[in-house]
Amino acid sequence: MSRVIRTLIFVCFISSVVFPQEKMDFRSESEQLKDPRTAMKRSLIFPGAGQIYNDQNIKGYVLIAGEILALWSFNENREKYSNYEESDKHSRNYYLRERNRFAWIAIGLYFYGILDAVVEAHLDDFDRIVEENDPTTEEDSDEQ
Repeated sequence: MSRVIRTLIFVCFISSVVFPQEKMDFRSESEQLKDPRTAMKRSLIFPGAGQIYNDQNIKGYVLIAGEILALWSFNENREKYSNYEESDKHSRNYYLRERNRFAWIAIGLYFYGILDAVVEAHLDDFDRIVEENDPTTEEDSDEQ
């Protein structure tokens, strides 16, 4: 099971690097600004909801799937640890280690989702600010 989790995390990481999301906003500037507090509140309620609020649907759904998978794996290993029988494939300590590992993964994904949602909400109008303060565009307009 741990090989599946590692593969899923690896595929999610690689896909986020290879296929970054581009923001295409057809909203007015007042509608475009995101509130970091709202993003944080939504992420506190459910991991990935803050990313969906920030219009990063793929990242939000991947975070939701990762959190559900980590919690499901945690519960499976918790049950196997609690109801351990000598005929099981692995030792009782193995199920304890896996249970704890998936608990840490779920906690890490939860806090990552909160942090990422707040940072992305703060940086929502970053492209506009960079364009307004770009010195190369000022030099181009001065030369003409």
